[in-house]
Amino acid sequence: MSMEQGVTTLEEVNRLVIGALREANEAMQRYNQSMLRYEEAAAIRDEAIRGLTASLERLEEANRESAAASERLDSAVQALLAFVPVTQAEIVRLDSRIDNIEGA
Repeated sequence: MSMEQGVTTLEEVNRLVIGALREANEAMQRYNQSMLRYEEAAAIRDEAIRGLTASLERLEEANRESAAASERLDSAVQALLAFVPVTQAEIVRLDSRIDNIEGA
């Protein structure tokens, strides 16, 4: 191989290496852009998770409040039901008095 052929071969190898390095650089840039998009998507996902967690906490609090209100309502209904026999007895007593007054 002559010196000129060796230089030509080295120049060709140099062009190939430079081309490969450029392609590797472009691939690395695409990878970096993908990673940035991934990080952005991960940040959006994390924000959504925080929002969902806050919503879940609010729902759990609302559920606790609803359960407490249901217990209060049940207690009120039970208290009202306790007066039903008293009210029925009073109605019977008043009805009897009305019958006595009408019969007199």
